[in-house]
Amino acid sequence: MPNARSYPNLFSPWQLRHTRISNRVIFGPVCPTWVRSPHEGIFTDQAVAYYEERARTGLGMIILGGQIVEKDTIYTPAAFPGLWNDEQAEGIARVARAVKKHGCALIAQLLHVGLRSPTPFFKTDPARDPYEYNAYTVAPSQMPIGEIPGGPTPKELEEHEIEHILQCFAEAARRAVSAGLDGVELHLAHGYLPWQFLSPLYNLRKDRWGGSYENRLRFSVECLRRIRARIGDRAILGYRINSTSFWEGDLEIEDVKRVHLDLEKQTDIDYVSVSAGVHHSWIHTPMTFEQGWEREYSRAFKAVSTKPVLMVGRISSPDVAEDLIASGDADAVLLSRQMIADEQWLTKVKEGREKDIRRCVAANYCWRSVVRGSRVQCAYNPVVGREALWGANSTSKTYAPKRVLVIGAGPAGLEYARIASGQGNSVVVYEREQSVGGHVRAYGALPYRQQYGTMATWLAEQARGNGTEIKLMSPVTPQNVDSILATEKPEHVVVASGARYRRDGFQGQTGKSIPGWETGKCVSWDEVALDKVSLTSGDVLVIDEMADVAAPLTAVKLAKQGARVKLLTKWPTIGMETVPEVYFHWIMTYLHEADVEILTSYNVKQITGATAEIANVYQPSKSRRINAELIVMATARSSETEIYHVLRGRGVNAEAIGCAVAPRTVYEATLEGHRAARKLSDGRLRWAGSAARGPIAQYSRS
Repeated sequence: MPNARSYPNLFSPWQLRHTRISNRVIFGPVCPTWVRSPHEGIFTDQAVAYYEERARTGLGMIILGGQIVEKDTIYTPAAFPGLWNDEQAEGIARVARAVKKHGCALIAQLLHVGLRSPTPFFKTDPARDPYEYNAYTVAPSQMPIGEIPGGPTPKELEEHEIEHILQCFAEAARRAVSAGLDGVELHLAHGYLPWQFLSPLYNLRKDRWGGSYENRLRFSVECLRRIRARIGDRAILGYRINSTSFWEGDLEIEDVKRVHLDLEKQTDIDYVSVSAGVHHSWIHTPMTFEQGWEREYSRAFKAVSTKPVLMVGRISSPDVAEDLIASGDADAVLLSRQMIADEQWLTKVKEGREKDIRRCVAANYCWRSVVRGSRVQCAYNPVVGREALWGANSTSKTYAPKRVLVIGAGPAGLEYARIASGQGNSVVVYEREQSVGGHVRAYGALPYRQQYGTMATWLAEQARGNGTEIKLMSPVTPQNVDSILATEKPEHVVVASGARYRRDGFQGQTGKSIPGWETGKCVSWDEVALDKVSLTSGDVLVIDEMADVAAPLTAVKLAKQGARVKLLTKWPTIGMETVPEVYFHWIMTYLHEADVEILTSYNVKQITGATAEIANVYQPSKSRRINAELIVMATARSSETEIYHVLRGRGVNAEAIGCAVAPRTVYEATLEGHRAARKLSDGRLRWAGSAARGPIAQYSRS
């Protein structure tokens, strides 16, 4: 195998039960949202394409995440697949046939979320049968869910209901193995139902299912025994558990090691998959955590386990993966977010193209999209969810290469250049700044966000590797555009000029700028992040209109430089948009460490020089003045459209993409760049227009 000598441990075969696994790389169980509807829970054609695209690269094994075992615990509005009835088996069987023909082992993770089911919130459609679902969650005890404001208190399970759930696990396992899978995994981690039985934090029972350690362990033991009885001796049976909880009163590493030893003795398991954290603390680690950070926890399991130990933990580099196995910290590595970020990870490793790997930056857009009711997505991999259309086998060289000028080296322009040049077109990118990246570069310049900026550097490296020429410090203006067109002679121009953050505080609540902004020293947050403005050790006001990481981390940067910083927002809290990405916890920690003063539910009514008049949103008649020698705006953006309209007026075939169309995120930018480049080469882009009409590139509907 090419490049196997560089990673002998990573590419070494091994055995689970009666199944030979070709290497130590596993696609971990994560967000399997490719289902027809939450009520059916059946895998779609997209699920087949999604998993097969990864299996064909040579993965050793795939673990299908979150197969719901009981209909009353459907998880997230977009839903996870289910194995609660026999009709669902064909969907998972189709995935199995597609995956296993590439020599990839396949198992299904069995999930019951217990009190963490959000179903009472979204399964209240009055058009559905009112007797179809229970309107409550269930758990071992009436312990309210702690991480959600006003979190519901579940129904305490009765003996017959526990028996029913154990039967559901066993029957779901039977369906999975009958559908052609190699085995199943019990989800005993992250605060879901089996963990709720195990944990003294959630299990307050006094009967045989709670109280003592032995009683709290009973559910897991009984569940694993029943599953084994239903799947027979040949199928794989593993379980996933969090090594530590990071939460006072819950189980930690020494407790969980004891659990594993007892499960080894009392049940017929084949492996343990070690994770960390629970939902009432955190699970999805931020970008500040180093690769393989969980190795100390998996090492603790390896020291006592007679079964293989699988580990996870922000693993994206094959060197790190190799070291984790070679050092004895794990028997195999789970790539979860990384395998979403780059479905071709293993192919690139085998071919010695490690630098081509699209590294996961832990932006957590994948998790954000799921908890918001969408399908799983990646911040800068547009292929996710589109494997059937845009998979690795869909790209080819164009028979009619074109010369293309791209204006702007932000994520949209760079993704366009990467794809278009990779298909054989001649692409040149003009960028006005001294570095690539656009707004991604600004976010990456914030404290604790350096990895975010690597999205842009990767896109640029890939575009250059495909033949794109990137000219930095080369603005395209109405004054020089004609000479640039004469020099480059493009057949098509792509305007990816992005959007600018405004200094005037313009936002949607009033549709106006903040009165008096021009009298103060007002700057945009990205100017601070990129060190384009002189800083002060005096009083600084940061206005958080965007509610993402920008304002809070800009405030942290200024505070660390010695300024006295107030962070103001009209919203109930700062950084509200970071909650679905699970970054809110970290941002608040940084703010408090930096001693930033936080003012919520406030507007700025007037700026007068180095003073700002602020008023509470709910008592606007009561205002006060604060010192503000520097005012930092994290408010609206406006698209940079001037050069686009100039080109239209010149009769040039041009199109706008990304934030030049409307200010959005890196996800939309890379998606539009990718899509537009494919249309350039696949015949969907036809040339049309006249100076009178405003010449544009038009997309045919073929």
